[in-house]
Amino acid sequence: MAVNDQLHFMPLDLDTFAGSERFMTGTRLGAAFSQGMRSYLRAAYVEAIEHFKAALIAAYVDGEEQAQIYERERAIIYLYIGNALAFQEDWEAALREYLEAVQTDQQLAEAHYNLGVAFAARGQLDRAVAAFRETLEHNPNLYEAHFALGRCYQQIDDAGRAYIHYNSACNARPQAAEPLYYMGLMHQEHGAHELAQKCFAEALRVEPTFISPDSSAAEDALISRSEEEVAQWYYRLSQALKQQNYEEDAERIYRALLQWRAQEYPARYLLGNLLARQRRWDEALEEYGNIPPQDKHYVQARLRMSAVMRLLKRPKQAYDLLFECAKLNPGNGMLFLNMGKLLYDMGLNPAAARAFERAVQLLPNDPHANYLLGFIYNMLGRENWALAAWRKAVELAPNAHSLRYDLGYMYVRRSRFDLAANEFTHVLEHWPEDVETNFMLGLCYKELSEPGKAIPLFEKVLRRNPRHAQALYYLGACYLQIGNTSLGKAYLRRYDHLARQNETLTNLTGSRRRHASNPTNAPGG
Repeated sequence: MAVNDQLHFMPLDLDTFAGSERFMTGTRLGAAFSQGMRSYLRAAYVEAIEHFKAALIAAYVDGEEQAQIYERERAIIYLYIGNALAFQEDWEAALREYLEAVQTDQQLAEAHYNLGVAFAARGQLDRAVAAFRETLEHNPNLYEAHFALGRCYQQIDDAGRAYIHYNSACNARPQAAEPLYYMGLMHQEHGAHELAQKCFAEALRVEPTFISPDSSAAEDALISRSEEEVAQWYYRLSQALKQQNYEEDAERIYRALLQWRAQEYPARYLLGNLLARQRRWDEALEEYGNIPPQDKHYVQARLRMSAVMRLLKRPKQAYDLLFECAKLNPGNGMLFLNMGKLLYDMGLNPAAARAFERAVQLLPNDPHANYLLGFIYNMLGRENWALAAWRKAVELAPNAHSLRYDLGYMYVRRSRFDLAANEFTHVLEHWPEDVETNFMLGLCYKELSEPGKAIPLFEKVLRRNPRHAQALYYLGACYLQIGNTSLGKAYLRRYDHLARQNETLTNLTGSRRRHASNPTNAPGG
């Protein structure tokens, strides 16, 4: 529920004479407009409206060149008629004039703003918000529009956007106290009295003569809430600010919560995540490190800390951190999974295998854990075990196409071309243009004595990479296999020519390297 039941905004006036001097003298239009402004400035609004309408009529009927006005000038007159009606609380009529203004000159920011004022006065907050946002499209630094959006969003209980626009209003007009005051009311309404008092104090600092526009609002906002409800307000506001990419403000709210409740460990975890995303590693580690073992975020915080240390090239320190955590949480599979990665980084593959084995015991349905176990088995030369682990991983994640490719490659190494072809076929359904998958599937069909299926795959490889030597060789062999001797020999001759080119290039490169490393081999040396 909002602080106030109704929103009150003042329509904006313009520096009407700027750029319009040419029609201000010597014409009925100029005379009528001048009279209208004089009446408007002394609050004789009925009289002002008559003069402004006379000015619009004169613009149409006067034949003098000086009496011709631009769209901007006509829109300004509509805007002042709307203002005169608004000051008389005739919002329906004012709305019609503001609509005329924005239709006449869609770039006039003040007209969009006053249209928003009229919608807000009629309780149409969704349309008011749209009009104020359109205002900022034409004048992003207009204080009044940011402040009005803050009030509207506060009314509909969208705390994040309200906070952002109040903040923007403060930036647009640093000496203005009112956005700070309403920001304080928003905090106070949700029980965040510390934040509220900071806002009120800051309001008086920037504008010492500021008087609350509604003293009863501050009294009404003094609602007693439980500490948990207040804490949830901080979280909710921080989350809303992060979603709008206002991370600096979200950080400020988390720190305010922690200043109030130092043992609010979820806030420390979320603040650590925020700092880590900004690559403020040391600060992130400090926040994560303050989370004690009894808190539910402890393990996840330690995992995040180890990830940061791994990025900082400190794998031993990262491993020791997780090892200590695992002693307290021996049933957490993610700890062992990440310990295995760190052991692999350090070149300790047998130890990494033991860590991955434990991870798979604890996370039997995790395809990533099974994949990593198969990977380390493969590194250790345990191909049968690697195959079993990868089969399980594919069973758990049938759409993991890169894993299917690895499994297919393993089948090829073991001459199980039928099983390999099945895996590569699945991969090509999703990566039809992948050169190496086309080649591997072609190789499988060639070995399965199905050259008719292999040939189009090898040809596709060569269209993408004409210097793919193995594809040339196997394509020639397949054509020979089906009895097309001339074409088969042609591809094999291309293969021999490419192989000789590659051999010559290798020899030249090696010769250059030898000359570069031994100056006595250089000509004339």
